[in-house]
Amino acid sequence: MSVFDYIKLGINLEFYGCLEKTLSSEILIAIHITPEASRSCLLGYDQWTKNLKIAVRAKAVGGKANNAVMHVIAELFGVSKNNISVVAGQKSRTKKIMISGHDIQLIKKALSKSLS
Repeated sequence: MSVFDYIKLGINLEFYGCLEKTLSSEILIAIHITPEASRSCLLGYDQWTKNLKIAVRAKAVGGKANNAVMHVIAELFGVSKNNISVVAGQKSRTKKIMISGHDIQLIKKALSKSLS
């Protein structure tokens, strides 16, 4: 699809900056998390840093927040937690999440639906 096709469909392309496709067809997602939030959810997209903003209820202790982020991502995109891993930023609020075995177009569609 071209950019014009997405515009005709009313799909906002500005938040696709957080997505990357690797040479081996995995999908990388740049995220910024807020631990110890009142609820776990997708907060939005930061155009400046090109990160998805995700809040999780878990504390950032012992990998609990990372597990909570993977749970939110799994629900958001309809993928198994087994296909999701934190590949960068294990001890940081800014992370790179990798999703294996899924088409980037389906991820973009789910992201469009969630952020619209």
